Formats: sequence, structure tokens, C-alpha cells
Amino acid sequence: MKTTIYSILFLITPLLSFGQIVSDSTKLEGLTKEIENLKKNNETLLNSLEITGKTLNELVRDKKVSDETKWNTIKRNINGSAQLYKVLSDDIINLKSRLTDEEYQGYIKSLSSIQQGPLGFSFQDVIIKSATSIGIFEKKSKLNRFIDIAKNVMNSPLISSIPFVSNAVTASNSILDIAYGSSMNDKHADLEKLRKFENELNKYLTYFTTLDKANILNQSSNGDRRVLLENLQLDLLNKLKKDAPRLKFTATDRKENETIDAYFNRVLTSFNNELSNKHLTDIENKYKNDRGEINYSELLQKEMDVKYYNNNIDMLVELAKKYTLYYENFFEVADNYQNRIIEAINVAQANGIIESKKDNGQELTPAQVYAEIIRNLKDKKVQRDNGIRNSINIPELKQKMESVEDFKLI
Repeated sequence: MKTTIYSILFLITPLLSFGQIVSDSTKLEGLTKEIENLKKNNETLLNSLEITGKTLNELVRDKKVSDETKWNTIKRNINGSAQLYKVLSDDIINLKSRLTDEEYQGYIKSLSSIQQGPLGFSFQDVIIKSATSIGIFEKKSKLNRFIDIAKNVMNSPLISSIPFVSNAVTASNSILDIAYGSSMNDKHADLEKLRKFENELNKYLTYFTTLDKANILNQSSNGDRRVLLENLQLDLLNKLKKDAPRLKFTATDRKENETIDAYFNRVLTSFNNELSNKHLTDIENKYKNDRGEINYSELLQKEMDVKYYNNNIDMLVELAKKYTLYYENFFEVADNYQNRIIEAINVAQANGIIESKKDNGQELTPAQVYAEIIRNLKDKKVQRDNGIRNSINIPELKQKMESVEDFKLI
């Protein structure tokens, strides 16, 4: 009997211990969850306190912005805007004048010459030599007559007046029309020779047309950019005419036949930092007492015009930002134009039309002529681009933009 009781107790004791462990584990898990919840609540409370603290600090800081500080900020903005108007106007005018560069564009134009050009050949000579060597006409008299007509076509003032390389294309098409037209009245005309003559010219025309497309696209692009810059000028001028009267300045009317560039330069000769500074000083003098102290509170309450001018300065900054985009786009478009010109030179090289030539007494191979053209294009573009970057001080414009603080006063 005792043995049985001991056995039961022996079995019950571990079960009781296990139950106690389970109970303790449950309590511990609950306690852990409570601690985690407290941590979360504490973090939320701390975040809330931090946000509240920041808000209070901002309120305190705003509270500490005195009327004198507000007025000084407005003064800086207005005086800074007068400088920004001048710098932005000068930069717009400068970039407009730089859309075309005589030396760089002149070299590209020489690449399209009917006469002897950088590629070593004269298109006029090519036409004459091809017609003669192929023998497109059996009778020498007829061939000579054709050559005389071809020379007259290529030397025609009408052909030479056509911009860019269209003169070469137009001259070639006219000459081919004449050749095929003459063959219609010639019973002995060899159409195969005419086609061979046409194929020979096409090796040159594919180069000229590729160059033509690049130039025409660039001309169109320059026209579009000029319009964008002039529209920006008009927006800038309209803003000045709208806001400047708030500073007791009214722009004079534009004179007959006066360019917008000349007009803007004339207006900004009068509207400048000296004018704005004098006007602001006059305002301050209105609110000075006998001790020379300025009642800034009254000044800010009554001088609505300067507050209006200040509150709308951000639009001037936006115009300046738009200009910087136009400026950066200028170089992107210029790079694309350069790549298209090089593409045309590559077509000439692939068609085998680049010829050897003498340069400073040295005979250059077609490969050397090609390399010289590519080098000249790159050198002249770098020189042009550097000239623009040096004459248009973008860091100065950005500094003037940043000096105007986005501060509005109701």
C-alpha cells in the first residue's frame, strides 16, 4: 500500500512541476508583451513630444522674426531682383547672338561647297570628269556643249543663292535633267552610260543630302530657340512693366525700329539697384521718428506696393530657371548637330569620295584628309562652346537667383 502511494506521488510531482512551468511561461510571455506595448507607447509618446517640440521651436522662431528683420529681407529681395533683371537680360541677349558662330558655321558651309572644299574635290570638276570619262555623248561637240551648260548651271547666281548644300543637290538634279533631256533627241544615246553617270554623282549627292539635312535641321532648331529666347525676353519685360511701378518706376515706350535687345538695355539702364535702393531708403525715411528710429511695424502695414513686389519675385526666379534650361539645351542641340555633320563626313568616307590634297606643301592621303576634317570640326566647336561659356556667366546668374529669398509677407 505504501509502495503504491509513493508511486502515485512520484508520478504526480513531475506533472505539478510541469504545470507550474507552463503557468510561469504564460505569465512571462504576457509580461513580455506588456513591456513591448509599453515600449511602443513610449516611442509614440517620444515622437509626439519631438514633433510638438519642433512645432513649438518653429513658432518661437517665427515669433522672434522682428518687423525689422522682415523689412531687411524685403529690401534684400528687391535690390537683388534689380540685379537679377540685368544679369538675366544680358544672358538672354548674349545667347541669342551666339546661336550662330561665323567661324564654326563657316567651316561647315565650306564642306558643302561646289568648288574645291576641305574634302579635296570640286563637285564641278567631278561632274565634268565623270561626263567625259564615261562618255555620255558620242559626239564631242555635244559633250562640250553639255559641259558648258553644266558649268553655267553651277555658276548660276540662282544656284549659289540657295542656302547650305541644296545648291549642290539642285545643280546636280538640273544637270541630270539636261543630260536625260538631250538623250531623248539622240538616237545613238547610251542610256546605260547615263545611268552610270547618275550613279557616280549619287555617291556625292548622298554626302551632300546628309549634310543638307543636318544644316536644315540646325537652322530650324536655331529659329525655334531664338523664338523661345525672345518670348522669354517678352515675359521678362512684361513682368518688369507690371511690377516696377510698385517701386515708382515706369518703363518708357519702345522706339520705332528699336530692337527688343536695345530697348531692354535702355530700360535697365534706369531700372537698377541704385534706383531700388533709393526708393527703399525714401520709404524708411517716412517712418522715422525724431530719434531716427524706424517704425517697422507701421511701415509693413502701410507699404503694400513693396510687399506686393516682394511677394511676386518668385516669378522672376522662375524665368531665370527657364533660361538655364534653354542654356543647357543649347549645348545638347549643338552636340547633336555636330554628330550629324560627322555622320555626313563618314558617308563621304564610306563612298570613297574624299580625295588627297596638299596642305601647307604636304600631300595628305584621303584618310589624313578625313582625320583633319574631324579634328577641325571638334576644335572649332570646342572653341565656340568655350567662348559661350566664358561670356555667359551661369554661376553668377544662379548666385543672383539664390540671393533672392522666397519670403512672402501677408
